[in-house]
Amino acid sequence: MKLVYLINTAGFGGAEIYVLNLTRDMLQRGHQVTVVFLLQEIRGGADSLESKLYETGADIVYLESNCLQDIGRWFSLIKLLYKVRPDIIHSHLPRSDLAASIAKIIFPKMKWIITLHDTYTKDKFAAYWILPLIRWNWERVDHAIAVSTHVQEWGMKYFFLPRVKTRVIYHGVQFKEVPEFQKNSPGESFKIGCLARFEKRKGLETLVRAMTKVIKIYPGAKLLLAGSDPTRYSNTLKELAESLNVESNIEILGFCNKPLDFLQDLDVFAFASSSEGFGIVLIEAMSVRKSIVASDIYPINHIVQQGVSGILVEPDNDELFADALIELLGDPEKCQCMGAEGYKRLINEFSLEKSMNKTHDLYIELIF
Repeated sequence: MKLVYLINTAGFGGAEIYVLNLTRDMLQRGHQVTVVFLLQEIRGGADSLESKLYETGADIVYLESNCLQDIGRWFSLIKLLYKVRPDIIHSHLPRSDLAASIAKIIFPKMKWIITLHDTYTKDKFAAYWILPLIRWNWERVDHAIAVSTHVQEWGMKYFFLPRVKTRVIYHGVQFKEVPEFQKNSPGESFKIGCLARFEKRKGLETLVRAMTKVIKIYPGAKLLLAGSDPTRYSNTLKELAESLNVESNIEILGFCNKPLDFLQDLDVFAFASSSEGFGIVLIEAMSVRKSIVASDIYPINHIVQQGVSGILVEPDNDELFADALIELLGDPEKCQCMGAEGYKRLINEFSLEKSMNKTHDLYIELIF
């Protein structure tokens, strides 16, 4: 089977890691894979996955545009597809979906799959305004993968996708062998951490505010924030920390290219996001047996089980986040039990093997 994966950039993000995992898996199954990028520029300080993709042995292509920017790249894509003649083009994120939809006009027999990685709403997608003008393009899609039921329902409503052409396939991660429980921080110098893109909807300000209450009980506690910073939102966080006199308890680390190492070094993982398509970082935290404090919203409350693998609280409520963090920091046994339960749930529901198998099954259904 000949597969083309089309995505905006090689930046180190959730969608891009998903493409890397797909590439590795499909090559191991004996398929031919070409990974195509619209752009070379990566914003926000994130590392590139280019070297990891080259290591897989896949063909890597950056589309050229001598004029008219993306329109020029569409012509480059069509030229490439004439050469490769793929059975399936699988696109990721709206900009790449649009390019794939143009290619589908030229190659109607080629199967086109999209993965909806999130609900592309105004607060998440800068070019939101253009979607109503181009959503008719998605009518040509052969199948849409959604990363959660919430995203699936949004896709059916917004892009008029029939349910028969959609399915939910959760992200997955590989298991990591770690001790059942390890207290990383000496004494009361606890490490609370969040790994997320630095933007308002990720609830990082809520966590900073929560620290004002946490440090009254645990003065040595630290909040570690890691992630890409495309809009310099970290400056807002620094100013907030200074205004609350908690700057000595907040560490803004920037982009993290070894997420599992970062997560394993924490005592508790905190995730105060107000909106998520899936939240792959949650299952990454579960893979290293971390207890979790997170927002009680879907799909987070599907991934993290309330009172079993974590504590879920009202989003944007720093008081409740602080109370939950204090509770877990003061009860190592509960942290251990929740970490173990999260790891079990990961194995049963969110394994990388299960995610890849379901995607491969879809490919086979469409081709044969």
